Amino acid sequence: MDTAEKKLIELSVGGDVEAFETLIQSHQKKVYNIALRMTGNPEDAQELAQEAIVRAFTSIGKFRGDSSFSTWLYRITINICTDFLRKRNKVTLISMEQGAASNDNQQGLQIEEESPGPDGLAEKKQLKKLVRDAMDALSEEHRQVLILRDILNLSYKEIANTLKVNEGTIKSRINRARAGLKKIVMQRSELFKDYVVKYDRKGGIS
Repeated sequence: MDTAEKKLIELSVGGDVEAFETLIQSHQKKVYNIALRMTGNPEDAQELAQEAIVRAFTSIGKFRGDSSFSTWLYRITINICTDFLRKRNKVTLISMEQGAASNDNQQGLQIEEESPGPDGLAEKKQLKKLVRDAMDALSEEHRQVLILRDILNLSYKEIANTLKVNEGTIKSRINRARAGLKKIVMQRSELFKDYVVKYDRKGGIS
């Protein structure tokens, strides 16, 4: 934590709204993106992101500096979204098009096709929907780690701090989540007969 951020946090703890607005400014987009990926609905995401920011302001006195401010804020956001989804009792579709970060040993699904024609593009569009549906079928903890790693590109350490789980567990969850996602998609679709599906360093659905 740099000196400027530390000062802003201290002022925010004292109720300085302007200091908090400055502190939160660089994190607002990512907070919204987390909410959007978890809910799949821009309106819900906007409302939940705002709720996360308000809760961060009202709870900032509890921030102890054990993790970075951003990690603490993302944890609040994830918890709020998780509570929302549980109450709604239905998890909406989440896009996985951004794929995995380039330094993973095991990467997101990659569908390759040379010069796809109209039929190929239509099939790939259907396949992307299948992946989004498959995300809906994953467990909550697997969905969370895929969002944080493959979409937001957080490091293992950042994810571990956000979810309060050790890095080894995070890596294991990510591997199981990706394997589970691939299995679900392959079980649900015959489209894979015409594609080469593999894990590589590009990640995502091309």
